[in-house]
Amino acid sequence: MIMAAESGEGQRRSLAERLNALFAQARRTDATGRQREYSTAEVANAVTSDPSHGANLSRSYLSMLRNGSHTNPSLNILEGIAKFFDDHRPAGTPSITVQDLVAREDPEEELLRQRLADHQVRAIAMRAGAMTPAMRRQLLKMMTVFDQDDAPGTDAGT
Repeated sequence: MIMAAESGEGQRRSLAERLNALFAQARRTDATGRQREYSTAEVANAVTSDPSHGANLSRSYLSMLRNGSHTNPSLNILEGIAKFFDDHRPAGTPSITVQDLVAREDPEEELLRQRLADHQVRAIAMRAGAMTPAMRRQLLKMMTVFDQDDAPGTDAGT
């Protein structure tokens, strides 16, 4: 299932919100020289006609993705949408990838994943998960004392 990404305010953003933000950012010049947002039909047609991926995207399905009634598109669809918006992004803006559509990793989750890769950390976490809430609170208090003993300027050796 598609996960939400964090916005600058720390709130989770849905796939629909991210798609609509991409629509608002990408512009085309119309016949009169004015900058216009791409329509849902224009994007669906461009994605479907692009032979670089296997996406076949209808206007109605893209509309459902944009309004949030569908939230779990195939990888081909995500690749096609990401490629379209990457090809039409404003100059100087970062590349748009499938990862941008599905979610950027929360930095805290990435740090947790890195730390849990250590066998000892994982063993401690597993044991803590089996503790009662009162035991976990006590363990956290003990860890706070250990942290204070290791703080700079503390003479832990005496």
